[in-house]
Amino acid sequence: MSKERTIELINESMLTLMEFTRKNRGPIKGFRSRDLSILVYILMQEKKEPVTMSHLAQNLRVTPAAASQIISGYEKNGWVKRIRSNEDRRTVTIQVTDTIREKILSKWKEHQEALSCFLDELGEEDCENLYRILNKIIDFSRKNHVVDPIE
Repeated sequence: MSKERTIELINESMLTLMEFTRKNRGPIKGFRSRDLSILVYILMQEKKEPVTMSHLAQNLRVTPAAASQIISGYEKNGWVKRIRSNEDRRTVTIQVTDTIREKILSKWKEHQEALSCFLDELGEEDCENLYRILNKIIDFSRKNHVVDPIE
């Protein structure tokens, strides 16, 4: 297979995978894609450590004031809550509300089930090859600063 044909196949498969992911992961009624991405980020990060406004702003690559404005809108919608630290009242962390957590985790479960069906279709050997190749893509992207490592 020629390099050009391989590039075409990579582009086609990436678009197909993006569409597969979009259809199986979202949308959740009432959420824009960007809002859902931010809420998922907060939900995943809060498992590791409390999400502060400055941490969120840095990740979104916006000013703390812009992050605060986004979160204010989410608070009004009942999607997140701000929690002041007992040790340092200046420190505010952000948490996804239980209702939103349940919606996101339910949709995530559906997405994982769809991926599981896809992997079943591939079979063990193709899964192992896919795993190996995807890791090469991730390593290349990180090494060449195409993407930031997921923390």
